[in-house]
Amino acid sequence: MPLYKYSATDSNGNRKVGTVDARNEELAVNLLRNQGFYVINLEKQKSTIFESMVNFRGVPETEVVTFPRQFSTMISAGLPLARALEVLAEQTNNQNFRRILFDVLRDVEGGASLSVSLARFPRTFNATYQALVRAGESSGKLDEILKRLAITMEADRDLKAKFKSAMIYPTIVFIAMVGVFIMMMVFVIPKLAQMYESLDVELPFITQVMIAVSDFMVERFYVVIGVAFAIFYGVKSYLKTEEGRQFISTMTFKLPVFGKINRQRDITQFTRTLGLLISAAIPIVEALKIVSGVVGSHQYKQGALDAAQVVEKGGSLSDYFKQNKNFPSLLGQMVSVGEETGQLDAVLDKVAGYFAGEVDNAVAGLSAALEPIILILLGSMVGLLIISIITPIYKITTAI
Repeated sequence: MPLYKYSATDSNGNRKVGTVDARNEELAVNLLRNQGFYVINLEKQKSTIFESMVNFRGVPETEVVTFPRQFSTMISAGLPLARALEVLAEQTNNQNFRRILFDVLRDVEGGASLSVSLARFPRTFNATYQALVRAGESSGKLDEILKRLAITMEADRDLKAKFKSAMIYPTIVFIAMVGVFIMMMVFVIPKLAQMYESLDVELPFITQVMIAVSDFMVERFYVVIGVAFAIFYGVKSYLKTEEGRQFISTMTFKLPVFGKINRQRDITQFTRTLGLLISAAIPIVEALKIVSGVVGSHQYKQGALDAAQVVEKGGSLSDYFKQNKNFPSLLGQMVSVGEETGQLDAVLDKVAGYFAGEVDNAVAGLSAALEPIILILLGSMVGLLIISIITPIYKITTAI
């Protein structure tokens, strides 16, 4: 939303200077008049380079996760919807999120429903967000549903945070390995190559290969950089396609260490979101379609859509889960119990809790599981360097 800098006087004739968010100049003037100001001058502020960079970054996940809990607390305390949005917009430190909340506030004040207003920002408020708010508005229990949404989003965020923290050590080691390799190729190998050439010693094949790679990286560095950028953007473009997303999803499930964790993490998100939507009285077919747009893996995305078709035709959700091998057998059995007892949402929540615990245990042992792989990679790199660099030096010393 544009930001306008104003100069005005209040009812007592005191001069006031400040800024106001509004869609256009007319609305900005109306907002100031409603506050009892007489506008003298109004100018639209241009975005700085820093602000443009901030806008490009979008809204942090922390802001989106914190919002429903704070919003729920204010509504349950009896604060009007518009006032709650205004307070939250003023409190947030993120400029993008502040502008979004002010936009939502203007829509709500203009007569639009909260769910319709949030739907204008799908990158910030996803389909689950929108559906739950819509359900809360219909049932009159918006504060309760927002509280459940906050609990679910906080649990998902904690799960992601644990996985990311477990990946810090192997990521640092991998980056260090790549850095050491580049330094050896660019700075060390060329000097050794000059020494070997002056001594006219016969070099092993592996050493000749290392020198050739080093020469290419030094003399054709622009080609290396160009190829690296081409590969990066090529892979990025491919992953944006449906085929690319399906490929990466299949590969992540087949990885030796991460495959099981990724599968359990996705099934946790699947069951937790589905249980949350059903508990909000959203029809199961619609809930499954919403889940398909939330989960990351292609297998569970397609599974949710197929399950929606099965249920829409009168089939059993538990039977579908039992037949689809991508879903664990425990899910089909527990969903069957939920269908029989009429407590499907509670059962799905328990299943999500179980798999979340499994992910926690797996992530806790992730570093230990990766240590042998890291040691093998480090040992291989060190061995390669020793064979290619030390062997010729040993030949020279023995010849002397």
